[in-house]
Amino acid sequence: MTYILIALFIIVIGLVLYTRSKLAGILVVSTPVVILTGWWVLVSNHYFVPSTNLENEAVGEFRLLETLAEDQLDSLGTFEERKQENGYSYQNEDHLHLSTDEENRILSVSSGESHLEASSGLKVGDRLSKAKALYGDHFYTYQEMGLGEATVYVDRENQFLLTLWSKDEMSISSIWLSTIH
Repeated sequence: MTYILIALFIIVIGLVLYTRSKLAGILVVSTPVVILTGWWVLVSNHYFVPSTNLENEAVGEFRLLETLAEDQLDSLGTFEERKQENGYSYQNEDHLHLSTDEENRILSVSSGESHLEASSGLKVGDRLSKAKALYGDHFYTYQEMGLGEATVYVDRENQFLLTLWSKDEMSISSIWLSTIH
């Protein structure tokens, strides 16, 4: 309620100023929009989140930038392979998804419905509070229709992202480890 009153007050002041000076009125009325836009960019952008060390992070036996071996895929069942513009993607019936570059180095791995754990011990079904205890409070969030809410940890030095998807805002529904493109 307080924010609504402040917004109305700023609009009224802006309109009064507008009758005397168009520039002053426009500046006063646009100030809340500029502040809200700046706040939104700050909280929803990985450039402003402190870095989290993800150097040793992996999902199952899949570590970013390591070469994907055929026996790694064979141990987890049948995968569908697709050629992409800059590499390959692989997906199995548990929705475990891997992306590689032309040299077959792993660029991203998503746990899907598989029972693979992150190297930290985090797995699908764990609570987000466990993730925050393991990785800290330096993350940003966003929502994606159909996937739920993403909690994203950024490792700037290694150029890695760890995205934890949650549909109920309490438990992890998918773990996605990827490189920053």
